[in-house]
Amino acid sequence: MTGLPPGPRTPVLAQTVLSAVRPLAFAESCRRKYGDLFTIKVFPVGTVVCAADPAVIRRAVTAESSTLLAGDANRVMDFVVGPRSVLLLDGPEHVRCRQVLLPPFRGPSVAAYQDTIAEITAEAVRDWPAGVPVRLMPRMQHLTLEIMMRVVFGITDLRRLTGLRALVPQLLHMNPAVVLFPLLRKDWGRWSPGGKFARVRAAVDEILFAEIARRRREDTDSTDVLSLLLRMRHADGQPATDEELRDNLITVLAVGHETTATTLSWAFERLVRHPESLARLQSELDTGAYEYLDAVINETLRVRPVVGDIARILAAPATIGGYRLPAGIMLALSLGLLHSSPERYPEPAAFRPERFLDQPPGPELFLPFGGGPHRCLGAAFAMTTMRTVIATVLARTRPRAAAPGPERQRARGPVLAPARGAEVVLHRRTAFRTR
Repeated sequence: MTGLPPGPRTPVLAQTVLSAVRPLAFAESCRRKYGDLFTIKVFPVGTVVCAADPAVIRRAVTAESSTLLAGDANRVMDFVVGPRSVLLLDGPEHVRCRQVLLPPFRGPSVAAYQDTIAEITAEAVRDWPAGVPVRLMPRMQHLTLEIMMRVVFGITDLRRLTGLRALVPQLLHMNPAVVLFPLLRKDWGRWSPGGKFARVRAAVDEILFAEIARRRREDTDSTDVLSLLLRMRHADGQPATDEELRDNLITVLAVGHETTATTLSWAFERLVRHPESLARLQSELDTGAYEYLDAVINETLRVRPVVGDIARILAAPATIGGYRLPAGIMLALSLGLLHSSPERYPEPAAFRPERFLDQPPGPELFLPFGGGPHRCLGAAFAMTTMRTVIATVLARTRPRAAAPGPERQRARGPVLAPARGAEVVLHRRTAFRTR
């Protein structure tokens, strides 16, 4: 079939606003009207074909990285992560970069970080107020940033840690207009959006390059991710350059810090409104069982996705879902719609971790970290972090809902976060189990 799949005829501005403010609700309304493949138009991208069909999504995520381009689709972030980021690469370059980056993020390497993550979390929880409403979202952001700086970057110098604690939130939570309008990324002076961003990025780079240089000089046997990356070699025997290391460390930080913090916040927001799930989880963790914890995390990722879709650019004309699409078109793989399909997940809005124990969905129906050659490099690290943080928090506190109603999803930049910041009341446990 020639031409594009059907889609809404509302003005581009209206579709852009709906995509930014209520992305999942807008996508769901389009699916109800047009089916599992539909076309929308959003600024500044233009025409986007959205797919919710499992077969289409599976084919797209497992395709060679030279045919459906993830790097091109992420190009809007190049001014943040840098041109050598694995996020922006496709084809052989992407494979080459991934081979260097992957080993420190594999399961066995990541398992060694659990104790450090637990210690960092325990330090943070001691300072959280008890018996009064507290917003977990900003605290989880601070916590995951601390974990990133100490476990991934391996930074222990107090001055550098203090600098990054102040600078990284400014780097990642920039004015959205800078992302949408390339002209605003230029440094037009001290008070311009681009000027402010350029100074923050320069300050972050100064700290990171100094840390990389120090680590190269000292040649330590540390086990943090940066130290492991410094020992890695490309296929030609050459080490990664300082610029490659910087770009990919920033990528891990930009992609992992906010998404992990948001998922952790949603996990507690869902648990306090499902006391039977919380009671089961707390009971099993107290006995040292962690199977239900994984089910809770997976169900949180399913029912409260942090991002609604992942994007690809067609490198050549291709037939997708029966439509012959032209080269250059953006294909948005709607994981939010896939994970909320009533045909694939009975009562999809219900928070029911047991579904991941009784009849776990196959990989074609559950893709929270993507799949294929562009599957998230940090998936194992993110899962380990979430397991450890949740277990450590629940070993020390009993969270309760601060208000009866559930928190709705609100778009905060690229992520869908709890509207009230995951507000809970924490009660200290008089005795807790340590790992």
